[in-house]
Amino acid sequence: MNNFFTSLQIIQANSINLIEFAKSQGYILENGGRRALHAKQSGGLYFFRDSNKFYHFSTDTSGGPIDFVMQFMRMDFKEAVAYLLETGLPQYQTVPSLPKPSGKLQLPDKAPNFKRVAWYLIHVRGIDPKIVSCLMHEKKLYQQDKTGNCVFVAYDKNGVAKYCSLRGTRPERPFKQDREHSDKSYPFHIIGSSQKVYVCESPIDAMSHATLAKLKGLDWKNDHRISLGCLSDLALERFLQHHRIHEIIFCLDNDHNATFRDGSPAPNWGQEAALKFAQKYNDQGYQTSIEKPFRKDFNEDLTAIRQAKYEAEQAIREEECEYEH
Repeated sequence: MNNFFTSLQIIQANSINLIEFAKSQGYILENGGRRALHAKQSGGLYFFRDSNKFYHFSTDTSGGPIDFVMQFMRMDFKEAVAYLLETGLPQYQTVPSLPKPSGKLQLPDKAPNFKRVAWYLIHVRGIDPKIVSCLMHEKKLYQQDKTGNCVFVAYDKNGVAKYCSLRGTRPERPFKQDREHSDKSYPFHIIGSSQKVYVCESPIDAMSHATLAKLKGLDWKNDHRISLGCLSDLALERFLQHHRIHEIIFCLDNDHNATFRDGSPAPNWGQEAALKFAQKYNDQGYQTSIEKPFRKDFNEDLTAIRQAKYEAEQAIREEECEYEH
């Protein structure tokens, strides 16, 4: 490895196409907005098409290819430059800045019925049927025509759809994507009447948390629940502008088994974000706390409870059958 690099070599290394580089390192990228791609299970890692840069919400860090390699591949500056120069990946080409239309969110077509979505959320994900029905009635949840995907929708104060997240309903073929022109600063919202809000990462987590409250005998309609769509708090900031809230409980993922792409242990992104947000909003005068799932997220907690209950009921039935004989 060279001990020194010329300015030209450093520029070349930092001009490597960052999105293509991330893909070559095994990152699974999905639509993260009009100009960005989101890396799955990354603690809120986004790559920007126009600037060839990244931003990581969990650590509040950003930069170009060299910074990315230094942070996520644990290399020093010289190692990062050498590694990038040896990749053989295409260079990022700057494109003259032209005015672009802002674009309007177009919701997917609705299916004639929502049976598949109802089956998936109730029987696979364990969500309470009344919660599913309520959100469908409020037009925050429906089934996409032809594909059968779950469609989760967030609206502005005038009832205009601003954010749309798609989730596949085939357990064997996971699919997750944000609709083009979605604005993640608008939260998916399960309406409550109190001055308390539970903050989750995804709509399914928020629905799962409401279901767990119902299983405990609590009124799931009492408190607000929102989802961030990632590990950015922009949706929470917007929500607080329009609702009188006293207490915020962060119910983010428990990424205790998270790893970097090289297999080495990674931080617990969800809980690190929860700690950061709890301190931030406590400093703003809100009462804050953290509610950590036992497993990765609250849906995994919910499905584990459902499975344990099912197995217990099966054991009782078998015992009754044995007694009858």
